[in-house]
Amino acid sequence: MARTYTIRTVLMLMMVGEIILAIGITGWLWYDNGKASVRSLTIDRCEEISARVESQIETLLATARNAAGAQIDFINTDLVNLTAPENRQRLLDYQMSFLRRHPYLTSIGLGFTDGQLAAAQRDPDNTLKELYSDAGEDILYESNLGEDVVEATSFVTTARPWFLKANEERRPGWTEVYNFAGSPPQLGVTAFDLVTDDDSEIIAIAICDITLGPVDEFLSQLYLTENGRSAVIDRNGLLIAISQGRSLNEDEEGNLLRITAKSCDDQLIRETVLTLEQDLGDIAKWPIAGSREIATQIGTVLLVWQTIRSQQDIDWISLIAIPSVDLIAGITERTRWTGIAFLVLILLTIPIVWRTAGGITRPVRELNNEMKQIARFEIEGTPGKPSRLTELNQMQIRMEGMRHALASFEKYVPSRVVRQLVAEDRVAVPGMEEATACVYFSDVVGFTTIAETLPPDQLVLLGGEYLQEMSQQVLDQSGIIDKFMGDAIMAFWIAEVDGSRVTTRACRAALGSQRRLTQLRADWKARDLPQLRARIGLHTGPVLVGNIGSHSRLNYTVLGDTVNLASRLEGLNRIYGTEIIVSEEVAQIVSNEMHCRLLDYVAVKGRRAGGGIYQLVCEQDRVTDTQRIIANQHEDALNSYQAGHFEEAKNAFSEIQREFPDDSPSRILATRCQQLVDRPPENWTGFALLDRSIQDT
Repeated sequence: MARTYTIRTVLMLMMVGEIILAIGITGWLWYDNGKASVRSLTIDRCEEISARVESQIETLLATARNAAGAQIDFINTDLVNLTAPENRQRLLDYQMSFLRRHPYLTSIGLGFTDGQLAAAQRDPDNTLKELYSDAGEDILYESNLGEDVVEATSFVTTARPWFLKANEERRPGWTEVYNFAGSPPQLGVTAFDLVTDDDSEIIAIAICDITLGPVDEFLSQLYLTENGRSAVIDRNGLLIAISQGRSLNEDEEGNLLRITAKSCDDQLIRETVLTLEQDLGDIAKWPIAGSREIATQIGTVLLVWQTIRSQQDIDWISLIAIPSVDLIAGITERTRWTGIAFLVLILLTIPIVWRTAGGITRPVRELNNEMKQIARFEIEGTPGKPSRLTELNQMQIRMEGMRHALASFEKYVPSRVVRQLVAEDRVAVPGMEEATACVYFSDVVGFTTIAETLPPDQLVLLGGEYLQEMSQQVLDQSGIIDKFMGDAIMAFWIAEVDGSRVTTRACRAALGSQRRLTQLRADWKARDLPQLRARIGLHTGPVLVGNIGSHSRLNYTVLGDTVNLASRLEGLNRIYGTEIIVSEEVAQIVSNEMHCRLLDYVAVKGRRAGGGIYQLVCEQDRVTDTQRIIANQHEDALNSYQAGHFEEAKNAFSEIQREFPDDSPSRILATRCQQLVDRPPENWTGFALLDRSIQDT
């Protein structure tokens, strides 16, 4: 036997368990939703920062581009010889004004195709100096502004990267990122534009250098998270700027080399780029923009990247990487304190739950004792003291309702069967036993036609009223309603010793049904509803009674020829125009209590030997003289009919028709006798085979 537990224990475990589960689910959802929200907000903020980085770089690039182009507006094709001091000074003043207005510009100048160079430069210490190189000389002269000291270094204007690229591509553009001389060393890039004559021949190249140190400084000042990093790289994977670390490295010989993002000192940027290359391929093939959460060797990282292509020849990528632990650190800490608060709440709840469970358990034990009595089919009893708990009070009320229902159930199902099941502690299973029963069948006349013409809602209303009233007549006589078959009803009464008592009850139910229908028809007529009429058949005989069906679903019913014959007797009403037809057995059993009129001698399926059928007219104390006269005359005519004197029988039935024109059975038999007179049967047995007639009617 399986182990059992007290309700108090189960309630305690369930309620505390539900609290813990609810808290756990709530906490998990809060934590998960918080992570999703923080991630979404972080992506938005990273995209905003990327836009700021792009704007900062665009500002630098646009300033350099404008500075280079502005020189073209300052000079013209006639001002190509800078040997005149006044011309060189005017150009120098113009260039110096640009450097003063734009502190991020490194140098600005003009390089001519004959090798001349006129430029101004800002040193790392913010000192401004003049740069120039004369035509035909490969020497660059440098002098601080306002000083006469001149430094000379080897320099070939026409060999500079910007000069070569401008002449090769013959369009404005940018050089590749390269190392700028100075201390500390920085990366830079040069913007160039073309000065042409009327024949579109290049006269000079206007240039402007910018260092990318300000981008490093800008990235380092951006606050992401404690461990968040940002960087700018080109499509070759080389660093242009980084928030922490260096963009240049020194080799063994002291030469400065650019660093790739996947080999830089910063582990977060390095691992992020390596992992993303595994997912998306080479950096040159990355999408223009994107965001994703990736798993690296140092943990999960939230990554946002954006391509910067605001200038021709510029194809850089702004990259922001934030470790996921930084995003959820605050959520994790709050979740921990929330969990502690929930734990305290659970500990405070346990005593309340224990007391509540005890208050529920006591009345439940009382209900359990009552259920034990009902399980022994001890229906009699008095209700216990009402509980103050609404649900348990309702259960007590339901328990009393169950007592009443079982008391009623005894009227439908033999109590000896139920008590036997209870006493033997077994479940009802399919099985039947022999008994004597009176079986009742009823059916509505023309219901199919009515159903086809009546709206569904009225059909349901009418059918419900009919079945309710007809069922009540059966229940009032302690009958068992077996089933409803559309508008048809099957019921039965089981005899304990013989069929006498239950047969009388069945007859009373049949007569009560017809009387109640008469009252209902008056009401239906007033409501403009069809006035239903019903046919009823009764037969008493041996049956098999018990449970039929499967082990999961049973029907307490009766089987046998008695059931079939009762069904066919109901159908015979269609032939004779009657309302209730009973078998000869029924008529004999209730002869002292009911007035039954012999209708005919027939042989139907289930009774091929033939037998008499009777019209159940009324109770003996209600019979009228007219009803007795019709019954006697009809029986005399039937005697002639059964003896084969068809002409004599026809005349007798016709006489009944003349005296009582509304009598349908005599009219039917008069017609049949005329048919037999016209076509005499070869072997007359005195019984009519009516199964085919029932099907054809």
